[in-house]
Amino acid sequence: MNERKRKILHTIINEYVTNAEPVGSRHIAKNLDLGLSSATIRNEMADLEEMGYLEQPHTSAGRVPSDKGYRFYVNELMNGYEVSQRDIDLLAVAMEMKLNQFDKVIRQASVVLSQLTNYTAVLMTPEMKHGAIKTIELVPVDASSMLIILVTNEGIMKNKRVYIPKNVDHKIIPQVSALMKEKLSGLLLNEIDMKKINEIKKALGSNYEMLFPVLDFISDIIDDIQKETEIYLSGVTNIFNFPEYRDVTRAKEFIEFLDDKQSVAKVLSDAEENDEHAIHVRIGSENGLDIMQNLSLVTTNYHLGGRAAGRLGIIGPTRMNYSKVIANINQISNYLDRLLKELYIDDNGE
Repeated sequence: MNERKRKILHTIINEYVTNAEPVGSRHIAKNLDLGLSSATIRNEMADLEEMGYLEQPHTSAGRVPSDKGYRFYVNELMNGYEVSQRDIDLLAVAMEMKLNQFDKVIRQASVVLSQLTNYTAVLMTPEMKHGAIKTIELVPVDASSMLIILVTNEGIMKNKRVYIPKNVDHKIIPQVSALMKEKLSGLLLNEIDMKKINEIKKALGSNYEMLFPVLDFISDIIDDIQKETEIYLSGVTNIFNFPEYRDVTRAKEFIEFLDDKQSVAKVLSDAEENDEHAIHVRIGSENGLDIMQNLSLVTTNYHLGGRAAGRLGIIGPTRMNYSKVIANINQISNYLDRLLKELYIDDNGE
């Protein structure tokens, strides 16, 4: 593709993303300083259509980008987008407020990502099928209750406030906590069998009743493992802001698709590629599913300890501001990496 065609394609995509109207040669010649006549632009647009980069929705209308056109734009033509200081400050304030529990951090990240991009944000948590206990703590709350905190090696944190058995002196909680950490750290959750339980019960002696609320808590977590990977969505109704989805039937299909968490998780998983640190863009038909034919998906991973811990993304019309979305997803994923490191690694001295 020569430089003239590249410039015209770049201009058409920018105009269409902004205005959602097919772009004609006269509009380009009149309003944009390309130094080309309307006839020259029209001929170049016809060539771009023949090459598959543009489509003509109606005989007398201008052109709109095709999936191939958007792909070339993302790979070759897109300008970098600089996230504003205002948005960086918003991100910092919004995320720091939630730096106390994994699911709150993830949920808030989806909210902020949606607010910054004005599209639908989706985040997927790690699967816990192979999760091992990294640490477990018992923390006194008052004379009659304590907090059990469990962190897995994948960065999942669960906690629950429970009552201390009446026959147990709450002053021994630190010793019990140390024993639990010694006996359970490093074990896969499904490796906590009767042999291990009896071993801990014997070590606790007369305080064995302290073991029961801990085991109930771990049992609840194991039950959670059997459930689907958690999906967080924010900005679902943002789709109504785009002319492409003002048709009630089309918008309803989109909402129903997002309600099916298994389908959303599959789309996010299918988008994974070899480089787990890269940002991936799948445009329209590249997504495979019929419901995604007019949508684009931009995804990347967030990390804990250098490993992918989960996935975050943006879903929106193919007429997407790709440079803005990519810049904000990169900003959020980097922020998540730092927050999770502070929450699960730095605080544990690792």
